Amino acid sequence: MPESRLSPHAADSAKVFDKPLGDQEKASHLVSRITFGPRPGDLERVQALGLDAFLNQQLHPERLDDSAIEARLAGLPTLSMSTGELMEKYPDPNQVQRKQSVAGAFTARKPGGDSGASNAEAMSTAPMSPASMGQFGDTPREVLAELGREELLRAVYSSRQLQEVMVQFWMNHFNIFAGKGPDKWMLTSFERDTIRPRALGRFEDLLVATAQSPAMLFYLDNWMSSAPGSDWDGPFAAGPRFFPARPGGWQRFGPGPVRQNQPLPGGQKRGLNENYGRELMELHTLSVNGGYTQKDVTEVARCLTGWTVLRPRQEAEFSFNPRMHDRGEKTVLGHRITGGGIEDGLQVLHLLATHPSTAQFISTKLCRRFVADDPPASLVQRTSREFLASKGDMRAVLKTILTSPEFYSEAAYRSKVKSPLETVASTLRALNAETDGGPQLLGLIARMGAPMFLYQAPAGYPDRAGAWISSSALLGRLNFAALVAQNRVPGTTVSLDGAAAEGAPAAEAVDRLSYLWMGTTLSGGSRTAILDSLDKSGAAPSGQGAVGDSFATLPSVAALVIGSPEFQRR
Repeated sequence: MPESRLSPHAADSAKVFDKPLGDQEKASHLVSRITFGPRPGDLERVQALGLDAFLNQQLHPERLDDSAIEARLAGLPTLSMSTGELMEKYPDPNQVQRKQSVAGAFTARKPGGDSGASNAEAMSTAPMSPASMGQFGDTPREVLAELGREELLRAVYSSRQLQEVMVQFWMNHFNIFAGKGPDKWMLTSFERDTIRPRALGRFEDLLVATAQSPAMLFYLDNWMSSAPGSDWDGPFAAGPRFFPARPGGWQRFGPGPVRQNQPLPGGQKRGLNENYGRELMELHTLSVNGGYTQKDVTEVARCLTGWTVLRPRQEAEFSFNPRMHDRGEKTVLGHRITGGGIEDGLQVLHLLATHPSTAQFISTKLCRRFVADDPPASLVQRTSREFLASKGDMRAVLKTILTSPEFYSEAAYRSKVKSPLETVASTLRALNAETDGGPQLLGLIARMGAPMFLYQAPAGYPDRAGAWISSSALLGRLNFAALVAQNRVPGTTVSLDGAAAEGAPAAEAVDRLSYLWMGTTLSGGSRTAILDSLDKSGAAPSGQGAVGDSFATLPSVAALVIGSPEFQRR
C-alpha cells in the first residue's frame, strides 16, 4: 500500500463537486459513509430498498431492531453500572494500596518484610496502554477496555449504523482524555447517558448535557471554578477531594473543608478557571475564528461558575453551587447576562448553540466527515443555513448533506481515509467476522495511531487524511490486514470459504474479493501492485498463479486487498 496512494493530492482542494456518480457507485458511497462499511449482501439490499428509504431508516434508529447487539453486550457488566458502582468495583490500585497501608500501620510488620511498591501500585502508575487493556481484572483499565469493546462491537454489528457513526463523531468532538483523574470511571456514563441518547438530536441539548457532564467538568476543570474572592466550603466538604497535581495526574487533598484562600497542590489557587469557557467557544461551538475575544472567554467562565460535581467519588452527579457562582452582570458577545444563578450558564449555552459561527463550524466538521477533507463551500453554507433554521436538528442537518449533489459526486467518492477504528470495523464487517472485540483488537487500533479514549488534547483526533498517513501507521494497517485474514487475532475468526475458488487465477481472486467487499474492482495500479507482490513470493508470471499455491494463498490475497488504498478509503 504505497504511502503516496493514500496521501491527499495537492489538487484535492481544487476538486469540482459537480460530476455525479452512477447508480451503483451511489449505493456504495452512501453505505461507506453512513455505516462502518458494507457487509456481504448489504449493497444489493440497499439498492433494492432504495437510497432514500435506507437513509431514512438510519436517521430514525429507534425504529430499527438492535436486540442482537444488545445481547452481545450483555456480557460486559461495566456498561450498565453507574459511576459510583464502577469506582467501588474497579478501584484505583493506588487507592487500594493506601487503604492497605493504613490498615497495616496498626499491625506489627514482620522482619524482612517487603517495603517496595506493590504490583497494584506499579500497574496504577504505568501508562494506560490500550494494547494491555482488559488484562488487569478489577482495575479501572477493565472499565476502559469494556467501553472500547462496546464501541467496536456496535460499529461491527449494530443495525443502527448512522447512530454509531454519529456517536463516534460527537465523542471525538467533545473529546475527554481518560488518563485525567476520575474521568476513567466517568467516561462510561458520558458515552451512555450524555452522547448516545442525543447523537441525532438537537445540538443545544447535546451541548447542555456535555456542559453538565461530570466527565467534562473534571476534564476541563470547571468543577472547581468559582467567583473570585468567594469564601465557600468546597463541593466535596463531606469527603475526600481530588485536585490536578500534575498533567494527567490527580492527588488527594484532605478530608475537610477547603476555603478560597487555601493553596492547592502544585501552587494552584481556587477561583475563576477559564479552561472550559475557552474550549467551549474554540472547540465545541464558535471555532477559533468565531469572533470571540479573551474578554468573552472570561465572561463565559464567570457565567459557568458554580457548575460543579456532587459526590465525585460516589455517583459523581452534576450540581449547581450558588455559593461558588459569580452573580455580577456579564456581557458575552455583546449580550448582557444578569446574575441569574444557573440560568447564566444556560443563557450562554443557548447563545453559543444558536450562533451563526457555531452553525458554520459544526456544518464544516460534518461536511468534512461525510463528504471530503476540504468540503465545498456551497454545501457548507447550505448546511449552515439548515442548522440555524432547524435549531440544530441533526436529522435535518445530516439529510441536507447526505442528499446533496456534492455528496453524490465523483470528487467525494472514496476521498476519505478511514480512521483506525473504521479500518478495523469495516474489515470485520466485510469479512463477516465473529469477534468479541477483545483487547488485542483495541491494541491494533492503538498501533495504527488512535488509542481509544487516550487523546490528550480536547480537540480530539483530526478528521483529515494527513492524520492517518505515516509509514508506521500504514505498516500497522498492513499488519492488521495480515493478522485478521490469517485468523491470528485472538477472539476473532473470519471465513473466506466461497470468497474465491481454490485453483482460480490469483488475478481472478483479487477481482472477486475487491468487488465482494467494496462493490468495485481495484484501480489498475493497485491491482498490478498486488499481483506483483504475490508473484515476487512465488516467481510466477503476473496474475498466472492459482489460489492455493504457496505464493497465492487466499488469506494472502485477502490481506493485500484489505491493505489496498481503495479499501483503506471510504
